[in-house]
Amino acid sequence: MLHLLREAERALPELLLDPASWNGLHIDYEHPHVDRLWIPWKDNTRINIHRIYPCSPQQAFFHPHPWPSSVLVVEGAYEMKVGLLGNTPTTLILSEGSRYEMIDPMGRHSVRPVDGPSLSLMITGKPWDKEGERPLIRGPSRDQRALYPDEREILFSLIRKHYYRRRE
Repeated sequence: MLHLLREAERALPELLLDPASWNGLHIDYEHPHVDRLWIPWKDNTRINIHRIYPCSPQQAFFHPHPWPSSVLVVEGAYEMKVGLLGNTPTTLILSEGSRYEMIDPMGRHSVRPVDGPSLSLMITGKPWDKEGERPLIRGPSRDQRALYPDEREILFSLIRKHYYRRRE
C-alpha cells in the first residue's frame, strides 16, 4: 500500500485541478470529527484527504477499517493507538511526513490530533471480502452530510498549499 501512496502523491497535483470530481463528507458520528475529500482512483482504490479535528483521549474511536490503507501525515501531528483485535494497543505520535500502512484485516487504530487539526493523505484499497476477514465496523447511525462549499474550499486550499510548498 505504501507504493500506492507514493503513486498517489505524484498524481495528486493533476487530480486537484478538478475539484468537482471529488466527493466530500463531514464525518461526525464518532470522534475525532473528520472532513474528507475523496476520489475514485485506479484498481478499486480511493484517494482520501482528511482534516481531522482534536478530541479528548477518551473520545478517540478505536476502530478497524474494512480495507487496507496507507497514510501520509501531511500537516500537524496525531497520537495513534494501533493494535490487533484483543491485544493491548501501542501508542505512537506521528508528525508531518510520517507514513504508515494498515494491511491486517484484524488491525485497529484510533487517531487524535495534538496541537490543532491534522491533514493527511490516505489511500484505501479494495475492501476485504473473504468470510471472517472483514472487521466488524460500527458505522454511522445517520447519514453523514456533504461538506459545505466553504469547507471543501478550505480543505482544497490546505492540501494545495502544503503539497506545493513541500515540492518547491
